Amino acid sequence: MTPAAVDFNLLVMILTPIVTAIMTASITAKANERVLKDIMNRVDDLEERIFNHEKRISRLEGREART
Repeated sequence: MTPAAVDFNLLVMILTPIVTAIMTASITAKANERVLKDIMNRVDDLEERIFNHEKRISRLEGREART
């Protein structure tokens, strides 16, 4: 092997795990972002449902709901 080929192989051996780690971190971050967004949407839906239930209870009891 020529010295240039050895240098290239060494460079590939060094860069491959670094690039793989960066790609994995990026993919994991995007997946976590999607999970967090889904959780926040579910929390928003639950808060709205709770508020609607409080309004209904207030109407049934003859008093106004908190805003």
